[in-house]
Amino acid sequence: MHQIEIPLSKLKLAKFLFFSVIFFVIGIWMIVADPQVSNPVFNNFIVKNIGAYGSLLMGVFGIYFFSSRLFEKKPGLILNDSGIIDSMTIFKFGLIPWSDIVGIYDTDVRTSMASKERFVTIGLAHPQKYIVRESNRFKRKILEANAKTFGSPIHISTNGLKIKHPELLALIRSEFEKRNNPSGRMD
Repeated sequence: MHQIEIPLSKLKLAKFLFFSVIFFVIGIWMIVADPQVSNPVFNNFIVKNIGAYGSLLMGVFGIYFFSSRLFEKKPGLILNDSGIIDSMTIFKFGLIPWSDIVGIYDTDVRTSMASKERFVTIGLAHPQKYIVRESNRFKRKILEANAKTFGSPIHISTNGLKIKHPELLALIRSEFEKRNNPSGRMD
C-alpha cells in the first residue's frame, strides 16, 4: 500500500507550547496583580477581566493541546490509497476517504492586520457527514461555522506538521488527482 506519512514537528509544537505558557502566566498575573493603566478603556474592569481570563483560557487550552501532541508518536497526517488520515487537528477526523473528497483548496484567514493563517481545505461531497459525528457540541458548532464560511468543515494547517504549507497543498492535490484520474494522465 502506497503511504506518505507527515510527521509532527516537535520544534513547532514546543514553540506553541512555550507561547501557551506565556499566555497562561500573563492571565494569572493580570488576575492576581490587577495592573492599573492610565487608559480608561484598558483599565475598565470588564475589559481587563475578559483579557485576563481569555489569556488564561487560551494558555490552558494551548498547554493541553500542544503538550499532548508533543509526546505523540504517530504521524500528524497520513496520505494513502484509502484517503487522508488526520490525527493532528483538534477534531481528529481519522480517515477521510478519497471518495468523499471533491476538491483541495488553499484557504487564507486573516488573523490580524499584519498576518494571515493558511489552511488546506478539504472539499467534501457531504460535509454534514463529518459535522454530525462530532459529539462535542462546541466543536460541532465550530465545524458548522467552518462549513458555512469556507465551504468545508475540514481544514489542515501545517502549524504542527514537519512540512511547509505550499508543499502540503501540492502533495495533497497530487494524491487527490491520482485517485480521480486513475489512468495517471494529467489532463
